[in-house]
Amino acid sequence: MPPVTAAINDLWQVRVKGFLAGQEYNNVLHFKAETASADVETDLALKIIECFVTHLLPGLHNQMILDTLVWKRVSPTLGPDIITPFPGGSIGQVSVGDFLPSFTAALVSIRTAEGGRSKRGRMFLAGLPESGVTGNSILQSSLTWTSIVAFVACVVTAFIDNAELGTGRFGLGVYSRVIGGSAFPYGAAGFTRATLLSPVALVATMRSRKQGRGN
Repeated sequence: MPPVTAAINDLWQVRVKGFLAGQEYNNVLHFKAETASADVETDLALKIIECFVTHLLPGLHNQMILDTLVWKRVSPTLGPDIITPFPGGSIGQVSVGDFLPSFTAALVSIRTAEGGRSKRGRMFLAGLPESGVTGNSILQSSLTWTSIVAFVACVVTAFIDNAELGTGRFGLGVYSRVIGGSAFPYGAAGFTRATLLSPVALVATMRSRKQGRGN
């Protein structure tokens, strides 16, 4: 299949799919093509995979398995789902102790230059090991916290502080279904570019990821 291309201002949705002890994990992210791309898989999908595998997995429990990236154009027209698998053996590297339940996660706050609830977002990172947590917080001296910070730095470099990277440049952002609509194709007005990612030390919860309740 020839490479998938992107035009300037195309919006793309990327779903990171994995499993924590059999419970499905999905993380949905949104991006805008800020320059034309001759190969979206290389310029977007593989860069995301690199950040997860190289920087985040060393601090997650080995019951966390990353499976596939499912990505598609969602504006101005809807494209097909395209699947890029994670490399074999993409699992967390912490084997000491147990892991926290599937409905807990590290929280990364996504900020934009505009105010209002529709202009900010969140990213949840599951697979926290008990050894990296004390009380309600992630130990900032732990490998887990170090890995989260490194992951955030990787994403910022690739998709926020990337103005000088030339062609094939994508910007991470927040998509508001209230503003842009919830049906595909999405409205371009619903996307706001991110300006800052902030990891949060307090452990977050997600009821939708309780075992048996979806993702």
